[in-house]
Amino acid sequence: MTKQAAKKVLSKADFMQLKTSVKSIDIADLGEVFIKVMTAAEREGLERQMQKEQKNNGVRAVIFIYSVCDENGVLEFNDDDLELVKGFPSAIVSKVFDASSDINALQPEAKE
Repeated sequence: MTKQAAKKVLSKADFMQLKTSVKSIDIADLGEVFIKVMTAAEREGLERQMQKEQKNNGVRAVIFIYSVCDENGVLEFNDDDLELVKGFPSAIVSKVFDASSDINALQPEAKE
């Protein structure tokens, strides 16, 4: 039998050191876009907005809004930009949607 390494028990201090991570993705013919790992509050806002938009064909746009950020993780868009984002090319919104779904562990039922 092999011994398993003891897992570290996280403390409050460990959680206080957590930072939101940012990932860069390339949008063909346009350039680089940063997307972020959402905070708990952002995820709650995303889920609330997604419930409102399920009937309005805006779920991908909502995920885009809660994902696109600057290099420091500050969101570039807000809920007021929803109709604007709905007008963006679907290939761009879908690329952000797919990347954000991966890094934020969005479940398939949450994306529908």
